[in-house]
Amino acid sequence: MLTPGIDRLLTRLPGHLGIRWVRSGKSRRVCLWLLCLALTWSSVTLGALPTLTVGTNVNITKSTANNAEETIAINPKNPLNLFASETASLATKYSLDGGLTWNNCNVTALGASIGDVAGAFDDYSNLFLVELSSSSFHVVVGLSTNGGATFSLLYQTASSGNDQPSVTVGPSSTSGQGSVWITYTDNTGSGRINAQGAAVTGLGHVGTFSAAQIAPGTSGANGGDYGDIVVGPSGQVMVTYQSVNGSEGPDDIWINLDADGLGAGGFGTQSIATATHVGSFSTIPAQPKRKIDAEAGLAWDRSSGPYHGRLYLLYTDRPSTNSPDTDIYVRYSTNNGTNWSSPVRVNDDPIGNGKSQFLPKMALDQTSGFIAVSFYDCRNSAGNNTTEVWATVSTNGGVSFLPNVKVSAGVSSALVSAIAGTSFDYGDYTGLTFYGGVFYPCWADNSNSTGNNPSGALSNFDMYTARVTVNLPVVMVNPRRSGKNFLVSVQTTVGKTYYLQSAPSLTNPFWTTGTNVVGNGLLQDLVDTNLATQKFYRVLAQ
Repeated sequence: MLTPGIDRLLTRLPGHLGIRWVRSGKSRRVCLWLLCLALTWSSVTLGALPTLTVGTNVNITKSTANNAEETIAINPKNPLNLFASETASLATKYSLDGGLTWNNCNVTALGASIGDVAGAFDDYSNLFLVELSSSSFHVVVGLSTNGGATFSLLYQTASSGNDQPSVTVGPSSTSGQGSVWITYTDNTGSGRINAQGAAVTGLGHVGTFSAAQIAPGTSGANGGDYGDIVVGPSGQVMVTYQSVNGSEGPDDIWINLDADGLGAGGFGTQSIATATHVGSFSTIPAQPKRKIDAEAGLAWDRSSGPYHGRLYLLYTDRPSTNSPDTDIYVRYSTNNGTNWSSPVRVNDDPIGNGKSQFLPKMALDQTSGFIAVSFYDCRNSAGNNTTEVWATVSTNGGVSFLPNVKVSAGVSSALVSAIAGTSFDYGDYTGLTFYGGVFYPCWADNSNSTGNNPSGALSNFDMYTARVTVNLPVVMVNPRRSGKNFLVSVQTTVGKTYYLQSAPSLTNPFWTTGTNVVGNGLLQDLVDTNLATQKFYRVLAQ
């Protein structure tokens, strides 16, 4: 039995703290009591909303050239391995230390390019990069099997005159097999949306890309552009795109579903997922030359979390076609896009304040099912024409979002002469990647907040990123005895270290650290090999 003092302590502990008590041992003389209490080094109120911690801003490029229109990807096999690229100057970098330092990639095998870059790592550590060739705007697909250090040419489309390619990875309808998919607009066919996929069976083992499939309905009047592609839990594939009307709006965002992915079925008929007042070339003060589109994006929950199978659509909207008050919205579907939820506003500045949020990006953490959204934001700009980068996360399946956090340390502008003369502004999109409780926005920044932009402040853009951590109470899963060992599992966050500590008593506890693991975004075991007749355990994360 426990001592009366510990009994009284237990009766005072509220049930919502997530404390588990486990009694083990076959002999009445050997009674092992395990305290599984979620704690961190700093004070945490258990049961409270998760919080977001923004790390130090990092200048990826430190370039005298202009850098804008970015992509970023994280390697799920090695979450310290990141890849980033951009369109304006084709800077292409990789990191092996979680984004603290960056190295140049060798992409010479892909030939000359005009950009429109997008990248994705798969579960085998294959890194896929798509971009447009300088010659005839073919879509070029590169493959790296060494984290981005070098690329080989994997594939090039036969079609030319293409625009805004995108790439995604996921499972296929064949068990144990992955897939990689690309989508792009074939402007020789009045905005036809093309998609092609290939099977993946291991590192460097990528099959032949399928022939280009034209999304039904996208030739002619309902042609589209500025699209995205995503793979679902069963290998099904969806594309989204915006009608290309060349105006301020209004406009429609369309989808097509291929229910069997790499199977023989092909894409079904197009349907409208949502309407928007943001046309394909909408004017706002912060992006006057390039203008903006709704920048529709997709994410599909393939995690083992409670929202497995939920599909998300991201886009930009505004009250009317002449309003600069653009906002970011997310809808979700639980039936493969047949029906969509009501829109949820992502940015939390005052409604109707006239400020612009634009070029959003969405990423889903497949270890948890959480979704992150980042975007350029003018909420703190008196003239609604300078930007910061803000971000947020939904932990409840897109029903609501956490309070927004400011990610960028400085304020940037596309109105300065160095950028205005390019007519490129911030480009057409930004980058975002999310894995293991950590996400990395990637954006164009000329604030020189890091002090290492060779061109100085408010001149050319450099490519920036920052690590943003989702802080959750530590959850101790399945505390158990195995022979002479005590084990407990912990869902980890990338980059944090988890310590298993024990004490012989709770009256005046003296905690001893036994073992630790470095978080990789997965469920990991902590083991105590030195059992005693009575011990109390806790896990701390730093």
